[in-house]
Amino acid sequence: MSRSGQSPSPQSRPRGQRSGFTLIELVIAVAMLAIIMGVSVGRISAIISRQRVNRAAIAMSNDLQAAFGLALRDRKPVLISFDTTTMQLSVKDVASGAVFRKTSLAGFNLTSSNITLSRSSVTVYPAGLANDSLSATLSATIGGATYTQRVRMTQGGLVQIK
Repeated sequence: MSRSGQSPSPQSRPRGQRSGFTLIELVIAVAMLAIIMGVSVGRISAIISRQRVNRAAIAMSNDLQAAFGLALRDRKPVLISFDTTTMQLSVKDVASGAVFRKTSLAGFNLTSSNITLSRSSVTVYPAGLANDSLSATLSATIGGATYTQRVRMTQGGLVQIK
């Protein structure tokens, strides 16, 4: 800049000198961006996989808690069952077979190999007790490491995610 505060005119610059970036500077900047993006894509996919497992565990927990509420409200036994072929957890009336809730865990990109249940069905009675406890393990393998969430339901209706 000149003393007057204005940039020099193109005529006053030395011959062959232009303002802007050189090709080498642009290549270096693009290479640095590519390296940063390559590192962050792996982290982002790991975060997304963890969130899928977390959301599936929360959905399962909500359905298990709802089963106890429905049994108490309707004063009828409720059946909690998991179908491994359709990957659906369903809560239905034992007597009529009417489905109250149905949640597909396939929507969370989980397969039958990602889910392990201690039993496929449990009956919840109107007194607020179940015929047995239930334990489900949801997992996803992320870059060689396995991320796991466990959903546990006691006979008394306590549902925990660990």
